[in-house]
Amino acid sequence: MDSESPLDDILIGKMTYAWAQNSQIPCFYKESLSSTNSHAKEQGLAENDFMLFLADQQTLGRGRGQNTWTTAKGAALLSTWGFYLNDSPHITFPSRIGMALLRALQNTWLYIPFALKAPNDIYIGDKKCAGLLIETVTQGNEITTFIGLGLNVLKKPAEIPHATSLVAEMPKKCPLLGTDWVRFLDRFFFELTEAAQLSGEELSSTDRENLKSALNKHVLLSNKIDDVSPNGDLTSGGNKIPWNQL
Repeated sequence: MDSESPLDDILIGKMTYAWAQNSQIPCFYKESLSSTNSHAKEQGLAENDFMLFLADQQTLGRGRGQNTWTTAKGAALLSTWGFYLNDSPHITFPSRIGMALLRALQNTWLYIPFALKAPNDIYIGDKKCAGLLIETVTQGNEITTFIGLGLNVLKKPAEIPHATSLVAEMPKKCPLLGTDWVRFLDRFFFELTEAAQLSGEELSSTDRENLKSALNKHVLLSNKIDDVSPNGDLTSGGNKIPWNQL
């Protein structure tokens, strides 16, 4: 991206913090953190049913397993969305969160071909643009889930060739608009709230078909998904793949 681009002056975390303040959503924002998930787990939600944690830069950003998440300062949504849950999360809960993110993105930018890669990544074509890290903490009767979302918005990580960003996938005549970003955040918060309310439940028949369709849109999928069980297990080519083994 041209170093003189006006996008270089935008900090996605700071812009998202303004949305949270305007929406009266409890939010912690700092330009630089080691990891939004780590900070969220250390701080907790206090007296809030929900809290959002934001940064424009992570020094120890984490992905799934031993993976790291790095990006240019202010170029990505580096966030953790914390909720109290009424029930222990069902094994299907991560798939609900993936679908919540996918629906929010599709609702805002219908012309971009988003797809879900099991268990926790969003792709555009053959390139990754977002990843989720879901961690649950139980203390006595209190169950808290921390949903880490890293979404490449203005730029992709330079060292990852198979990555992309929202701006890179937008036509020149259709730039990133502030109103669209607010629409995405509104919808994602709505979808997350619904997923949290259903965290202890199996997938309905509609959930299963939607999840199968979302997974089959991933262009790098080697074998199409034939079925999804109420527990989120995938059937492909006669083989059953438990969701917790993906």
